[in-house]
Amino acid sequence: MTPLPVSGLGPELRQPNGADELALSEATGSPVARSLAFLSALSAEGDWAALTVTDFEVLLLRLRERLLGNICDLAFACPRCRAPVEVSFLISDFLDGLRSRQPAGVDAVPGRAGWYRCGGVTFRLPTAGDQAAVEGRPDALRRLLERCIETPVPAARRRARIERAMAALAPEVSRPLVGACPECGESVEAPFHVTALVVGELTREAANLHDEVDLIARAYHWPESDILQLPRQRRRAYARRIREAA
Repeated sequence: MTPLPVSGLGPELRQPNGADELALSEATGSPVARSLAFLSALSAEGDWAALTVTDFEVLLLRLRERLLGNICDLAFACPRCRAPVEVSFLISDFLDGLRSRQPAGVDAVPGRAGWYRCGGVTFRLPTAGDQAAVEGRPDALRRLLERCIETPVPAARRRARIERAMAALAPEVSRPLVGACPECGESVEAPFHVTALVVGELTREAANLHDEVDLIARAYHWPESDILQLPRQRRRAYARRIREAA
């Protein structure tokens, strides 16, 4: 896999099987927590919660591209006239040029991997584990900063400088996408949250799993447990072959 932009890691994930997809679709909890569990099922070698949010979301998008394709569609309502608006993009284009940059005045802290110092403030980059810990809280941003900036959290002006440094070191992946309403012509922004999108799409895809298991079981008389262990691509190929033969 192409190295991740912040850590430079190139994790390899196996193809999910039916059991993985079923576990994701039936899991409870936040999208980040469900995504972490899904990645752990596909590879036990990585500490996924320790990935920066940037690397975590890039990894999810690359997994989505591998499983569902490069084209991504977002649909939402125009805030002005409520007409449906669609924004489409290529994941490869969206991620192209995403780079980590260490700005002037920001230095790595010797002997403390992952920690930086800027203007007398010591901080680290937010991780997927941090995101999971604060997700859904009304004061999520404040709590996130408290986890990543050594106390006391600096005043607003210095905090803004730290936030800019974080954004340069770990560029934002989940960000609004601009589109135009086909009805009123209003320029609108589509909210784009990587984790929610990927989990939602994979969960909807898993809705076909029961039909595919039933189809293969009827045709080949294999037990459910064996079918669920088939890699996703192979299971779908069997199901497609059976449908074509019918």
